Amino acid sequence: MNIESLSKEEYGDDYNSAVLEQWKTCVEMANSNAEKRISSNNVFITLNSALLAVISFSLDYKSILLSVVGIVLCILWKKSIDNYRRLGKMKYLIIDEMEKKLPFTPFLCEWKELKNNPKYSTLTKTEKFMPRIFIALFSLAILLPIVIRIIQ
Repeated sequence: MNIESLSKEEYGDDYNSAVLEQWKTCVEMANSNAEKRISSNNVFITLNSALLAVISFSLDYKSILLSVVGIVLCILWKKSIDNYRRLGKMKYLIIDEMEKKLPFTPFLCEWKELKNNPKYSTLTKTEKFMPRIFIALFSLAILLPIVIRIIQ
């Protein structure tokens, strides 16, 4: 990936300071993306928790409909996680390229170390566990009224 539009010679004397400032901006944007990702997850957790609370009060046909809504929310949540992951990955690829112009490469070194750590699990894997739990609970909320109806 070549992100450089002008060479050092073409840009002039302020090239190094411009690279550093643009790198800082990219790091801030990556952090902002991570904060939005956390906020998005919090919204989905709140919505799904509220749905489960309502469902738990009435295990009937309404709970089946609400559970379907919950499962759809979880599918959207997983897509949101994937999109934030892709966006974050791209931002850090760009930051890594920019770091090659700087004397230190902290993000690149951090990523290399994490990849070599067998105990490291990506945040995305952990995040995707939550929608799966909610889907299982919503599925149970769909099956339970059906089973109760059959038994009666």
